[in-house]
Amino acid sequence: MKINTITDYKKEVKAKYEEAKTGNFSGFLLKPSPAELKNLCLVLFDKGYNKWDQEIVERFFELDDKSNKRKQIECFEVDKLRPISNFLKGKTEVTRVVNLDLIAILVDFNPRPYRKFLSRNKEELADGVAVNEILKIENREKEDRLELAVFEELKKKRVSKKMVFAVIPLFVFGAAGYSVKNIFFPNKNCMVWAKNHYEAVECDKVNDTIEVCPFNQNVMDNFKKITICDTTTFFKNKNIDKPLVWYGKSPDKKEYEYFNQAGLHPETGKTLKPITQYIIRKYILKKE
Repeated sequence: MKINTITDYKKEVKAKYEEAKTGNFSGFLLKPSPAELKNLCLVLFDKGYNKWDQEIVERFFELDDKSNKRKQIECFEVDKLRPISNFLKGKTEVTRVVNLDLIAILVDFNPRPYRKFLSRNKEELADGVAVNEILKIENREKEDRLELAVFEELKKKRVSKKMVFAVIPLFVFGAAGYSVKNIFFPNKNCMVWAKNHYEAVECDKVNDTIEVCPFNQNVMDNFKKITICDTTTFFKNKNIDKPLVWYGKSPDKKEYEYFNQAGLHPETGKTLKPITQYIIRKYILKKE
């Protein structure tokens, strides 16, 4: 039996993308920005995934059962889809297997995932060579994920040597019973929307009626609801293709609300739209 390689998989997935970008989902794939790719993932999530695709999506987005999985995708750091965007745009030649598997879903390439493609068989692989290759790939990706998780954790905590040394006397003189993690880094691994921004919270201390997202430092620090007026700068360098404001209907659908980044409305879950001259004239300047 011929065992297909990762190079074969990459070439065929990319060829399928060239077909798919003018198909039913051309609005997402013709200019595959990270935000558009995430939005397409949400569209396909709503349609429903099969067992194989669900496994791919849960692996890529690192989904768990602690909160709503769709909400976890919504809150996923959009920049982590940039390697896929760059690959589809031809800016890079290599990408991880889990990324290729997600692309295969987005462009409806079959057979997928890669471990099915290896033997061109829709059933589980029995070929020893193929299985060995899969195990090597999966072990390598586990190492990659672990290394990334450690790096992200250190980045979020920004721990310095001086801080560590300062902690020691504190524990000697009466901080017994608490760990460094509990005092300095409480398990604020979720976020909640608070009027115009996200705030970090401890997942197990949030009321069940409140919608929570997995913690995302970039979203928490940068994504904001903003107040706009006739002097607001709506486009970068006055270029209408480079919006600086996005909008969406409020939960009661009575008015538009405005945000400083692309993404999903934190309360309705709807995809925010880039500001246009028409919206500015009609709803902000009220000239129409």
